[in-house]
Amino acid sequence: MKRIKSILLIEDDEITNFLNQTVIEETGIADEVIVALNGQEGLTYLQSIKCPEEFPTLILLDINMPVLDGFSFVEEYNRLPLVKETSTKIVVLSTSSNSTDMNQMRSLGITTCLLKPLSETDFRKVVAEL
Repeated sequence: MKRIKSILLIEDDEITNFLNQTVIEETGIADEVIVALNGQEGLTYLQSIKCPEEFPTLILLDINMPVLDGFSFVEEYNRLPLVKETSTKIVVLSTSSNSTDMNQMRSLGITTCLLKPLSETDFRKVVAEL
């Protein structure tokens, strides 16, 4: 399986972050996992990037978070100047199976939604589709 440079994990729950990070690291697929505790932290990190090659290959995004939720994150993300030059894939990782939430994410261009916690099988499938 191919390796990916980096993953940005945006999740407000530290235990879930630990579990997801463990799954990712145990696969040995990603060189780096960057963790943001809400959408604003994730956005701030991405705004600090100077060239499209430095963007993460994959963003795993929770929907329901304080400060800036997943929906607002995607809206702001799509406004970033370098986004059009990247091939970053955003995958929703949520406990919500609410069809309204999923439809709203689809309307924002997000087509892959996984249920938490991240499983190794789901993670490998997402990476294979990159």
